[in-house]
Amino acid sequence: MVNQFVQERREQMISSLQELLRIESTKGHPVPGGPFGEGPAKALTYMLSFAESWGLRTKNLDGYCGYVEYGDTDEYIAVLSHLDVVPAGDGWTYPPFDATIVNGKVYARGAIDDKGPAMSTLWSLIALKELGVKPKRKIRLIFGLDEESEWKCMDYYFRYEPKPLGGFTPDAHFPLIYAEKGLATLRIEVPADAESMAAQVLQFSGGERFNVVPDRAVATIDCHSETAAQEYGVKLRKAIRDLQLNAHIELEESRLSIVIEGKSAHASRPETGVNAILRMAQLLSGGTVSNSSMWRTVSAWDVSGRALGIDGADEDTGPLTMALTKAELREDVFQFFINIRFPVTHNVEQIVETAKTYLPDKWHVSLVEHLAPLRVDPDSPVVAELMKVYRSFFDDDLGPETTGGATYARTIPNAVAFGALFPGKSGLAHEPDEYWELDDYLTCIEIYAEAMTRLANSL
Repeated sequence: MVNQFVQERREQMISSLQELLRIESTKGHPVPGGPFGEGPAKALTYMLSFAESWGLRTKNLDGYCGYVEYGDTDEYIAVLSHLDVVPAGDGWTYPPFDATIVNGKVYARGAIDDKGPAMSTLWSLIALKELGVKPKRKIRLIFGLDEESEWKCMDYYFRYEPKPLGGFTPDAHFPLIYAEKGLATLRIEVPADAESMAAQVLQFSGGERFNVVPDRAVATIDCHSETAAQEYGVKLRKAIRDLQLNAHIELEESRLSIVIEGKSAHASRPETGVNAILRMAQLLSGGTVSNSSMWRTVSAWDVSGRALGIDGADEDTGPLTMALTKAELREDVFQFFINIRFPVTHNVEQIVETAKTYLPDKWHVSLVEHLAPLRVDPDSPVVAELMKVYRSFFDDDLGPETTGGATYARTIPNAVAFGALFPGKSGLAHEPDEYWELDDYLTCIEIYAEAMTRLANSL
């Protein structure tokens, strides 16, 4: 029945997806009714208005988040998605907010993370209503607007709304994710060496978000004279060739401006990106520049965390990973932000204390944000029911998996990440040319309609 519904409304399902993806819902300055900026507020308004046009009940919780629901019971199961997206960045083949369709794929920031899956769940709920399906318990779709930053949307939601019995989030991949690594972001502050007679770093920055491997870093260096700047520029250009960096240098009197390009990636998979901040540290570590020992230390930071003594692994979630995702020189202090994804058996306090012992005493280390690990019993009812749904659509022997990503599943009991990325496929979340295959989008509408019904009838 749902399959026929999808086929009959295929074009409308695709056009509504494009309309949502064309809203640039990156976090911005607060506006009336939009604590996370105009873009996220527009995305939420679009989703709630679209749901209302199909006769579904909706609620906007003061612009922090909103929900759509079907059913009349007090108890409910929840499907949590987010409508905010990370900045588009550079390197796109197609404009990141045009929702261009090429060869059966829609290209846009948010296509797979997470506006596309959010739209698929809305169409699933519409299908259940239109087909007259009557689940045992109410189904509620919750749309957050701050998932890519601080999760204040979920804090606000649960300040006023009761917890659900369980549910899922379509913000990872199939079959499902039963365990998620802990997440911590450390801030490391180093005083700038203002007294150094070496070339002085006047400006330095890289990265935009804690959860994205930075694809760009910039620095301005004062060499104190035009001759010295020319000589240092020659050395830097040789180092750029030797290190095979994608970099550009400009000389203006005594100053050198350096731009290094990398490749963005999700911070949970730092090995798939090219970290522009680390490349800048490697470039500056070999020259006579202020804070030279700092640049050498930073350049040694690897994705395993070994340089900070925090490397390790466990049987469930695998190895710890870390990524230097944001950095800047601010008021004579260098700030470096390290995003860490740690195994479920590790302790965040111990990670912080160990990192401190591996760094100079004058460096200040603090914990900026922290999410505890998640582990749901692989034999639990929610996993069992969702795996039944998965088996009805996919003919393989894959089982429940773990991830270094952080999803809304952590905010409610009996919840896991379920899709939306199909096995063996890449949607390039947080990377240029993010996309989702339209056939997979439409299939997810069927999958999620079945998943919602099963959970609403069983939990």
